[in-house]
Amino acid sequence: MLQKLTLWFVVAALLFSLALPVYSTARAQGPDGYTTYQLNLRAGPGPTYDIVTVLAGNTGLYFEGRTADLAWLLVRTEDGVYRGWVAALYVVLRDGYGSINHVPLSDEIVALQPAVSAADPAAGQAAVDTGAVTISGLDIDADTAALLDSIPIVSGIGPRAYEIFQHGQQLGNSRSVFTQVGECNTQSTAFMIPFGSGLYDLGAYGNLRVTIAFFQTPVGTVSNSFWYKGVAMTTGLTSAAVVDPNFGNPALCTAGQSLLECEYERSKPVVALIHLGLYDVYWLNAASFEQSMRRIIDISIDYGVIPVLTTFPTAPGDAANWPNTAEQRYQNRAVFNRTIIALGQEYGVPVLNLWKATNGIAGHGLKPGDYQHLRESANANYPALFNGEQNVYGFTMWNLAALQMLDALRANVLGG
Repeated sequence: MLQKLTLWFVVAALLFSLALPVYSTARAQGPDGYTTYQLNLRAGPGPTYDIVTVLAGNTGLYFEGRTADLAWLLVRTEDGVYRGWVAALYVVLRDGYGSINHVPLSDEIVALQPAVSAADPAAGQAAVDTGAVTISGLDIDADTAALLDSIPIVSGIGPRAYEIFQHGQQLGNSRSVFTQVGECNTQSTAFMIPFGSGLYDLGAYGNLRVTIAFFQTPVGTVSNSFWYKGVAMTTGLTSAAVVDPNFGNPALCTAGQSLLECEYERSKPVVALIHLGLYDVYWLNAASFEQSMRRIIDISIDYGVIPVLTTFPTAPGDAANWPNTAEQRYQNRAVFNRTIIALGQEYGVPVLNLWKATNGIAGHGLKPGDYQHLRESANANYPALFNGEQNVYGFTMWNLAALQMLDALRANVLGG
């Protein structure tokens, strides 16, 4: 019986981590909420304020105030020792607490007691607001890395995918057409086009040839899905922009249509390979990314298109001169990838774990010193050469993983 209870708590803990930032906990009473990780308690609502102390994971908190955007909470620890501000994203609410909207607005700056500054060598190494121990030398916090590493590269192909497929067939979607949604990496000729042009060598993966043949149906004026690059991809595209009608293309789409809706009407695909997040980390916060990704999934399901969500690679370091701080981007890379995993499991849709696929590649498959672009093969004749190059170049590994996802969908859902 003890072993069964232990297993139940391990499973419950895993489900809890996957659900962030959705509020779910088994606690029925006690403080208003709890820290999910080691977390900075700051004097004010923002990452530039001094650190009052570093709270351990699972610290009980009582809420005393909040910012208007709900991003920061003024809290008192359960033992009454400390007061200060924490990032609301990394706080889980007590069961039955409800919403933090009713917490009173506050702009109080808390007196230090005493200050613990991350810049003070004598103070030791402070935690960043993601719960990670330090940003230096890391590309993502250890808990998120462990979670991502536990998810198969191809996952989530089940009954829900088949239901979406059947709905799409009723709407007239082609079962042998897929499309792509994303930023400049998706738009690149290094992704998928090699399979449409014959510039590939499957090596030990010769079984995937049947899937390449399956998706040879023309898309508009283009000979096959691998060649096809639709309207739902452009440099710097974010999840918010692809579902916002304000970013629609009036020359190609109906007025008031988002790029995603326009693309689905134009190509009538059965599958959409969705790769977003690398640029989202610079512009969106956790709430807006989750909201936008949910909208992408909902629109896809409405159009009978199976959305394949894709985690994105991360690498130590960062680029400068962006709207948010390096610390915020570090947080976003972890949270956005966790959100992709959680939404895939919540909706029962496929997830292509590109983060795991590229984990063994130098720089996580990204160009050296570049945190937004995957590295292309130097072999122009065979940009998709699976003779070991998939373990060197990010694009080569992505091509292999995406083709394996399409192969699994063909064999298990599409009936090819």
